[in-house]
Formats: sequence, structure tokens, C-alpha cells
Amino acid sequence: MAVATRSSTTDGWPLKALVILLCYVVGYIIYAAVMATAAELLQPLLMISPLLIVIAVHWLSTMPSSSTLSLLFPGTIPTDIHRAGGSPWGVALVLLIVFVLISFQPFVHGSMS
Repeated sequence: MAVATRSSTTDGWPLKALVILLCYVVGYIIYAAVMATAAELLQPLLMISPLLIVIAVHWLSTMPSSSTLSLLFPGTIPTDIHRAGGSPWGVALVLLIVFVLISFQPFVHGSMS
């Protein structure tokens, strides 16, 4: 008489499920730690990025039209940015105000509650 054996596809599925769950939990813990470290490292860059944008716009607007960068943007004239209206200092002031408001947001929310 033949003895019925269990299918090999259903053997050990609780163990496999536990291993997969463990991998997800460990992956989440590592992901959270990596993201916290990245946020700490990128915070200074995010704080000075508005200034870097203003400097880049100023640098690009004062470049001569015969520069190699003008080959990347055909048909652009360096003085077009000044004809569009506003000054780079006005843009810098607006970005500074936004930066200050974002920086003091936790303080304002904490004092209101």
C-alpha cells in the first residue's frame, strides 16, 4: 500500500512567510535610518539652494552669447532675463522671506497651540 506524501510546494510555507516578513521589517528599519541620515546631510544644501539658484541665474544672464553654454540653449539672448521684469535682488529678497518663514514655522506653530 502506498503512503500519501505531502506536496513539496506546501512544505515550509510558514517559515518562508516568516522569512519574507522579517526581510520587510529589516528593510524598513534600514530605510528609515538611511533616510534620516540623508535628511541631516542634505539640510544645509536645501537651506542654501535658493542662493545657489540666484547666483546661477545671475551667472547665466551675464555670460557672453558666444560661450559654449549658449550652444545648449539656441536662440537665447543673455539680456532676456532683464527684459522679463523684476530684478535678481527682488527674487533674492522673496526667497529670503520664504526661507525665514519656513525656518520659523515650527516656532510659530508651537506658540499658537
